[in-house]
Amino acid sequence: MRRNKLISAALAAVCVLSVGACGQGGNAGRSEAPANSTAAADTTTEAATTTPPATLKEEDKEAIAEIETDFEKLENPTVKLLANFDLNPAAGKPKGVALEMFETKCGGKIETTLCSWDDRYDKLSTLVLAGDAPDMFSAEDLDIVPGNVIAGKFQAMDAYVDYDSDLWAPMKHVNDMFSINGKHFVGVTSTDAGVVVIYNRNTISENGLPDPAELLEEGNWNWDTFYDMMTGFCNRAEEKYGIDGWEFENAFAVTSGTPYVDLVDGQLVSNLETQSILNVQEYMLNLKKNDLPVPKGEYGWTVHPEKIATGKTLFYPQGAYVLYEPQNVAAFGEMEDIMFVPMPKCPQTEEYYLPSVIKGFAIPTGAANPEGTAAYLNCVMTCRDNEKAIQIEHDQIFEDYGWTQEMYDMLLKTRELTEQHPVFEYYKAVNDNVYDIILNPSKESYNQGTPWAQTVEEIKYAVQTELDAANEKLKNV
Repeated sequence: MRRNKLISAALAAVCVLSVGACGQGGNAGRSEAPANSTAAADTTTEAATTTPPATLKEEDKEAIAEIETDFEKLENPTVKLLANFDLNPAAGKPKGVALEMFETKCGGKIETTLCSWDDRYDKLSTLVLAGDAPDMFSAEDLDIVPGNVIAGKFQAMDAYVDYDSDLWAPMKHVNDMFSINGKHFVGVTSTDAGVVVIYNRNTISENGLPDPAELLEEGNWNWDTFYDMMTGFCNRAEEKYGIDGWEFENAFAVTSGTPYVDLVDGQLVSNLETQSILNVQEYMLNLKKNDLPVPKGEYGWTVHPEKIATGKTLFYPQGAYVLYEPQNVAAFGEMEDIMFVPMPKCPQTEEYYLPSVIKGFAIPTGAANPEGTAAYLNCVMTCRDNEKAIQIEHDQIFEDYGWTQEMYDMLLKTRELTEQHPVFEYYKAVNDNVYDIILNPSKESYNQGTPWAQTVEEIKYAVQTELDAANEKLKNV
């Protein structure tokens, strides 16, 4: 029974593969769509009405039809999604079981308006002003609560989603983290590790290093072993470095269990001067002092994942979504040599804290069919714990993405750890000012060798002023 629960909790993300995808990637730490999503070009804003439909095997359709539900047919079957991805996968890609269930059990259909990631809020405003508000909007970028709730762009979902029901019980603790004054503004169906540490096993063995996957199994994958592996590998004269990528700094910070900005009881809290953040910054400063990161400035501020395959870089922290994309997988080496582990554990914490993202949606203000959004989310939640749905998606991840069993098992383990103690970073979700004040300065220890005491003194008052103003507005949400 325990393994079934683990698999179901983990594969709610393959409801990863069906619930959707994150944003545009880059040094802001955002993620891109998995390979099965129909991602929009930067200029695309028209409704996706010509996407060839994905299909399921007949035996899979029959298995979904046999799943017992008490869902009723929707009076309004059309649910309008605004996103930079399409829940209706392109031909040749696997169709999500939640979507199949929504169509067959609820009589629903998803009508997608595609837009670029950068334009999604502008497009939302345009549609709302035109009286054509979408019914669903992706919550996966973690930027809805609290800032865009304060701005009135989204409505509470409690009238449509029964967060206290048995169906939603597995995600109750996470959905409560995104509530304000007792009202829920996001329907979170699963959590996922925002960043994992990708490596090539050939490089590990050729350099006589312990395999991180084995260290994790032993309970010894932590900041100290992570650091020791890099110091044993790095050699500037040979251009061998420990770590590359855009997503390490923020992902590493929350392994302390403390985000730079948190949302506690509906109020924003600054943690910039806590001991946990100080420990994070001192660690990253030591990485820089010892020449362990790839010196991006010497490479024109570009990253080079291909150096994982050539044995020149040891670790590449990135969202696991890249391992669903063949062109990215090739940069890391042959599939049988690629492996990943969660971010290392902070030795000072009893629990394992990981940088967390969510799968789920919010309902924009003015949505005409919030009931349809709730019905789709209920289908996703139903798929979490149903063994037939789990098996279908298990087969998809092997057949369509070529993963090894070890990768799949690690995916389950990583998601189990994430769901136990998710940590969300809220400074990106308050407003643009807070985002700009914290984003690059929080990386100065790692990239430039600037002591955190100097940085925090320069930014803490501006951050607190912004949080105080936002907290006043949250009282009226």
